[in-house]
Amino acid sequence: MRSMADFDHLLWQVSHENVEAYKDEDGWFLLIRGNCEHLQPGGACGIYEQRPQVCRDYSNDWCEFDAPAEEGFTHHFRNYQELLSYCMQRFRTWKKRRN
Repeated sequence: MRSMADFDHLLWQVSHENVEAYKDEDGWFLLIRGNCEHLQPGGACGIYEQRPQVCRDYSNDWCEFDAPAEEGFTHHFRNYQELLSYCMQRFRTWKKRRN
């Protein structure tokens, strides 16, 4: 994520309930604080054979819930206002672009 347009889109994403954003050594990610509707009692996937590609691409060996966010995140934005403050610091022309 580099451009103001990228961060503008991220602002829209974190404006939604239970959606946060973070950056770690691997890049930028969304953190969705909600349960998958296919999660079965005991934690198994109810659609394992038909699961989306993103589920196939990532293992559950480690998850951002396994350790406190502060341990691995270089940036963590819980809401619009936190991210907006960052954008205004990162991009000197952010306010001008909005007017």
